[in-house]
This record gives sequence, C-alpha cells and structure tokens, in this order.
Amino acid sequence: MVLMGLVSFYTMDLMLHSKKIIQESHLLLNPLFTSLLSDVPPPTPTRSSSRVSSTSTDRPQASFDFAYRGLFIYSSLGEGAFGQIGKIVSEFAVFSLLVGIAAGYMLFIGSNFASFLSDLGYDAPLALKLIIVPGLPCLLSLLRTYDVLARVASLGILCVVAALGVIFFFGPYYSWEFRPAFSSLDAFNFAELPSIIGVSAFLLAIHAAVISFAEETTNTKEIRSALRWGCVVVVLANVVLAFIGYVLWGNEVKGYIFCNVDKQGLITTMKGLLVVELLCSLPLALRPNTEIVEKALRLEEGGSMKIEMKRNLVRFCVVLLSYALTIGVPVFQDLLELVGGVCGSAVAFVIPACVHIKLLRMHKDDLLGYETEARKSVAISLDSLIAIVGMGIMGWTLYGSIQTLIRGDSESEDDC
Repeated sequence: MVLMGLVSFYTMDLMLHSKKIIQESHLLLNPLFTSLLSDVPPPTPTRSSSRVSSTSTDRPQASFDFAYRGLFIYSSLGEGAFGQIGKIVSEFAVFSLLVGIAAGYMLFIGSNFASFLSDLGYDAPLALKLIIVPGLPCLLSLLRTYDVLARVASLGILCVVAALGVIFFFGPYYSWEFRPAFSSLDAFNFAELPSIIGVSAFLLAIHAAVISFAEETTNTKEIRSALRWGCVVVVLANVVLAFIGYVLWGNEVKGYIFCNVDKQGLITTMKGLLVVELLCSLPLALRPNTEIVEKALRLEEGGSMKIEMKRNLVRFCVVLLSYALTIGVPVFQDLLELVGGVCGSAVAFVIPACVHIKLLRMHKDDLLGYETEARKSVAISLDSLIAIVGMGIMGWTLYGSIQTLIRGDSESEDDC
C-alpha cells in the first residue's frame, strides 16, 4: 500500500503535466472541456429565450468548480489524448468510483455502528439506527463551503490518530507475541491481495483533491513540492514502522490494522472512534457526487431560496441513494471490492500513465518541460511500467473478486 501510494502521488504529477501540455497545444476543441482546463469558469449553457441565463455571483464559482474541475479533468485529458474512447473510459471509471465511495462509506458506518452497539450490549431500535445512518449524513451533507467540510473532516482525522495510538500502544502489550519474521515465511498471504488492492478506490479522493487544489492556486510548483515532500515523509514513516512490526511480530500482524488488538474494550473504543471519523469525512466524500448532479441540473448558480432548497434536495437524494445501494444490493461489499480494485486502479495508475505517454509521443520534437531527450525517454519508460503494472493489478483484482463472488454464491447454495 505504501508503494501504491507513492506511485499514486507520481501519477498526480503526470495529470498536472498532461493538463499543461494540452493547454499549450490547444488539443481540445470542445469548449466545455477547454474551460475545465483553463483558469476561467465553464460557460453556462443557454436555454430558450424565455429564460434568462443566470450570471449571478451570489455563490462563489471557485467553490463549486473545486470538485467539478478536479474530477472532470480525467475526462478532459482522456479526450485530449485518445478522443471519444478516452473520454468514455475515463468518465466510466470516475463515476463508478464516485458511487462506490459514497455507498462504501454508508456500509462502513452502518456496520461499525451496529457492531459498536452490540459490543456495549445495547440492542438499538430501528429508529436510532436510521437517525445515525442515513439521518446524520443527510444533515452533514447540507454543509456548504469546503472550509467547513475540511474542518469537520479534520475532527475525523483526530479520531483516526487516537485509534492508531491505541493500536500502537496497546497492541504489542495485550495481543502480539514476539515472533521474528525471519523464522516464518507465511507472514503475507497472497490470497488477500485483491482485498488490499481494492482500497485503491479511495485514491480517487486524493487525486481529485490535489488536482483541484492545483486548479485553485496560482503556484502549481508549490503543490508539486508539497506532494514530493509528503511522499518522502509518509513513505519513510510507514516503511520504518512496517519493518519494525514485521521483524518483531511477523505473521502476528494483521493486514487490517484495527484487527491488531484483540482486547474487547479496546476494539469497542476503536469502533466508536471509527464511526465518528467516517461520519466527519463523509460530507467531503459525497460533495463531488452532489456537485456533479447540481451541475447537470444547472443548480450551481444563483443564491435564491428556491434554488438552495433544490440543492439540498439533491444532496438528500444522493445520500439516500447511496444508503439504498448498501442495503438493497446483494453481496454489495464484494461488488464494492470489485469496482474499487478495477476502476480505482484505472483512475490511479492506468489512465494518468497512458494519457501522459500518448501526449509525449504526440510531441516528439518538443521536450515538454524535460531538460534532455534522455530524461523524456526515461519518463516514457517509467509511465509504461506504471501502466503495465496497473493493468496487471486490474486483472488480478478482477480475477480475485470474481472468485470471491463465485465462492460466496456456492457457499450460500450449499447452506440452503
């Protein structure tokens, strides 16, 4: 996962560079996509003459475009490099992940909340469960600005830090036995690889946020420097902790970090912290979905009470639809893993690398920001490697997820 995160940060840089190449070469002819890649808001489509197109500035355009431009840059770059096919593939991957992330949040909140109450020995009535999920997410979806969303999400991050502190402090004391990794070769189970790769779906949120920050700042160089230093710090910290844990405890360490504590009181505490964290970060995860729907319904402009009520209704519907998916679709968790592994890998690794390779080859006589032809060739080789590995991850995840679905069906038939 550390390596996947590092490559993901690199592919974000590729997306920013691809955006610059397309801007300078004017490859895009579609005015909507051209505006998405520029520093001006996209044009508002005009309807019949009986309606006057809104040019109100009551609602800051930058706030709305924050999510919309960051997500649809995939569609724009896909079209600029590969035409209509690239646009369709990019949009399919992005929309699939958006639905998966929103519904996945609902699934995790509901299951952890139910498990938390069960550990406390409390049989919660249905009304209380509906108040927590989807009641609270509906209310939190009404938060308007990204500043407020970021502050609420930071509260959730504090809960995660507290949960990790519990794990690292009490895990070795209560749960793990000293078992050096080099005395056993079964520390990693390759059968769990598809599940681990499925987490890459959430890399979409990272991509969308960082690319959007780059859209809203005047100095993209600062964003790239922050990315690189963030990569170094995060990767080094994780590698050191993982190596120490692997050497000391070996296969006693579980792949899912919250499973590394088996004392019931600590597990219950972490479940409660996780519920708070998920509720706090859910509005930020849902906002791209709601803003895309608002954009399609032309509700992004204007500040009247009627339009605001329509926006709130859209946000309620997105939350309720996500909740309906989690309770109405059979084996939803397995399907979520399938979508996350395939589409997440495409968005995080395959699409950025393929787009960048295509654009570099379309401009053979231009260094496009690389100092020498040799460095440009190295970049193409590295992009090719990332694309090949990404497609391999997609294939492996697809195979593993399908096998899981088949085994689940056969087991349920045997039980009947």
